[in-house]
Amino acid sequence: MSPKSIELSCARTLAGSVLGVVLIFAAAATHAQTCTTQARMSDSVRNDLSGAAMNLAQSIREGNAAKVQASIIAEFASDASFAPTAAVIRTTAPKLAGDTVHVTQIYELDARGRKPGDTSEADFSCALSGTTAETDFSISGLPPGLYGFAMVEAEGSRPWLLSFLLRQDGGVWKLAGFYPRARTAAGHDGLWYWTTARADAKAKELWLAWVLYGEADLLLRPANFATSTNLDRLRAEQTAAAPPELINGIGPELPLVIKAGTTQGAPAEYHFTSIAAEGSEDGRELKLVVHLSAPYLADPVAGKARNLAAISALLDAHKDLRQDFDSVWVFTDSPGHDPLLSQLQLSAIP
Repeated sequence: MSPKSIELSCARTLAGSVLGVVLIFAAAATHAQTCTTQARMSDSVRNDLSGAAMNLAQSIREGNAAKVQASIIAEFASDASFAPTAAVIRTTAPKLAGDTVHVTQIYELDARGRKPGDTSEADFSCALSGTTAETDFSISGLPPGLYGFAMVEAEGSRPWLLSFLLRQDGGVWKLAGFYPRARTAAGHDGLWYWTTARADAKAKELWLAWVLYGEADLLLRPANFATSTNLDRLRAEQTAAAPPELINGIGPELPLVIKAGTTQGAPAEYHFTSIAAEGSEDGRELKLVVHLSAPYLADPVAGKARNLAAISALLDAHKDLRQDFDSVWVFTDSPGHDPLLSQLQLSAIP
């Protein structure tokens, strides 16, 4: 499966979901970038970068958006520009109450040689000391500057990872991007989902494996623009185990078409553009989340009936998707209209 299709499969569109605020810039460059891992940093850089990340994490845990705003880069310091980040902080803070936070990984990303106005991505390869493994970053639209990427673990009843993109301004590390992610879903971490997906693939339950590989990827990845040797291995396994219908991916331009029964005398056909797993807001359950592309229906009752018929057809065609999930959320996407959502208990779907 292509990287693009995996991003689509792992996309989260649920109202209230916290996937992070990506603070995107307007320029990129073609000059080489360099990465310094924490083992190779000077003590002063390591301490300053870690300290900045810890201060941000503590402020977010306390719900102190004003303190975070005072530490953000100038491009996003105004109230209007900061509003999306403030909303994510308000949503994230209650989930971290009582948690212990500590910095686990930091990287210095030197992009000072880049030129403004270029449209290429900023690519950084960070070889880890003493191993053949590496962590890679590919950040779209990054302007010149000295950056840092820091990962802060929040340990409590439900672990979270707070990842920060920082930029050095006037010798001070300031926030340039914030990416909070739950570390578990339905009580299990990313490694559990990876292991379970591998077992499902061996059992030839390829659809379930494909979805659980995607959930493992989401839980283990600190930000959408970051990858690693292990995550590349996970994606390779997912590609190798993909059902034939998904080998080339799934998305708006390449939907999964399921045919079932008839509608008004014509064969019924449902176009799915995304199939993914997602943990519930409280972290206790696992949902199957699908997106359906279909013409707009003004009658919401008819729209929800179509959603039910579509998910029933999908589950009939691929019965292994009836396992491991507590509920199903079906979004119908129609051009020019808000998505129509149906929330269904799996046990209630015929």
